[in-house]
Amino acid sequence: MLEIRPTDEKDLSTLSGIYVEAYNPLNIGEEWTDQTALRMLKHFYEVQPDLFFTAEEDGEIIGCIVALIKPFWDGYHLTDGELFLSPQHQKKGVGKKLIQHMFIAALEKYQAVSWDTFTHNIHEHPLKWYKSLGFEEIHEWTMISGNIKDVLEKIEEVDKI
Repeated sequence: MLEIRPTDEKDLSTLSGIYVEAYNPLNIGEEWTDQTALRMLKHFYEVQPDLFFTAEEDGEIIGCIVALIKPFWDGYHLTDGELFLSPQHQKKGVGKKLIQHMFIAALEKYQAVSWDTFTHNIHEHPLKWYKSLGFEEIHEWTMISGNIKDVLEKIEEVDKI
């Protein structure tokens, strides 16, 4: 039987292993370890524990959803979210139930109006799945990323000219 419940700090170690198991095989340019995944999940837990939910099936932790809340021009947005399930529990409706659970909690507590998050587009899944739920791809936005040391070095080079 599936249960979605608030995440407890003691769940984070198990969830970090599931995160590695779910993401590393996708070859999307991220190399997670149990330690790096645990560090990220601990951060979410410390910052926004009230929007961190774990899915269990028959007492076994199988995945979770978490997002941060941010005030925005039109209300509160869920941002920087993570949704992941162990591979053997994917495509069974658990992800939809996790999103539904978090959205209801975010509406009740924060009157949240949107979830703005990133997903990769290397593979058809999960973008196609998110779109099937009513999410839209925003073509006007581009995610940017910069290595901090490289950017600082570039700024120093430009300032010397």
